[in-house]
Amino acid sequence: MRRSHLSLLLATLAVTAAAGCGGATTDTAATDGAPANAPAAAAANLSGQDRTWLRTIHQGGIAEIHVARLAQSRAKSAEVKALGETLVAERAKIDGELLRNAQRFGVDLPGTLTEAHRKQAQALAQAPNARFDRRFVAEMLKSHKDAIAATRRQINRGSAPEVVALAKSTLPSLRNHLDMLRKAADS
Repeated sequence: MRRSHLSLLLATLAVTAAAGCGGATTDTAATDGAPANAPAAAAANLSGQDRTWLRTIHQGGIAEIHVARLAQSRAKSAEVKALGETLVAERAKIDGELLRNAQRFGVDLPGTLTEAHRKQAQALAQAPNARFDRRFVAEMLKSHKDAIAATRRQINRGSAPEVVALAKSTLPSLRNHLDMLRKAADS
């Protein structure tokens, strides 16, 4: 079961990345008239903060999609199942935008769960059915609070205007997810 979830996650990421590229060439000189070394030049303009935010939000997105898929199949309540579906769809959009921007800046983003996320997902997958919904919501609440804090930090301290703009456009979705999770926790 764990292998099938990981395979599904990797396939989702591959499709998201391919959709972000639109099947077109990745040579920016061929598509927008920019110099062929534009990604290298853009990458040089990124601060450690910019790079850290891109990686942190992307890795959080991989983990969120993974456990939200678990919620789609394991949750007892219809509300938590629907929440899992919403998180998968919306986070895939956010992550697609992150991947496109990271590629443009020449920043490599990991394609797999971190060890900590893998352990968290495994523990959640093994949670008894009666506790799954509550644990899922609690873990997603924490991860969204962390993602919002990291995004606010990026907005305030980031140096690349494009990455700061991406953080600003991501923040409302993260806040909306947090609100949905709080409602689920209260019910």
